Amino acid sequence: MKRRIAPLLGVVMLGLVGVYLAAFGRQALTGPLAGALLVGFVLSAVLQLAGGLVDSVAIGGRTVPWNVLVGIGEVALAVVVTLSAVRPAVVTGDEGSWFFAAAMLAGGTSLAWFGVQTARDSRHVDLEASPSNRRLVGIALLVAVSCGIGLFVATNV
Repeated sequence: MKRRIAPLLGVVMLGLVGVYLAAFGRQALTGPLAGALLVGFVLSAVLQLAGGLVDSVAIGGRTVPWNVLVGIGEVALAVVVTLSAVRPAVVTGDEGSWFFAAAMLAGGTSLAWFGVQTARDSRHVDLEASPSNRRLVGIALLVAVSCGIGLFVATNV
């Protein structure tokens, strides 16, 4: 993830939490799991925001660089999104919910892998200033396929 996108994602995520809480109020927190998922979403947003705005954060005697903050935020987001899709499948048990949960598990796994690679500052993640054209085409194809699968799931489930 580009560093300049992380704070924007964090602000959007915090805005979504605000709208969600404003729309549903205390009814949004139906149980401890719902509260934990909301807290995880907010934690992910704060980590994205902090990672995009500061070069590093001192925690205890260690300095944590920005990419570790952003990477942990992405992993937290992956966990929250995956658990929020699996919970309804377990509760309702219908086939459509399980299909959606499986799709979200695949997407969450991908996002978690990306977060770990970002935290490690791995060569597998595009952290350089100008990515190659092949990489941009690959990313565009992945986005197109992901959007296509999302539309298929949304319209057929």
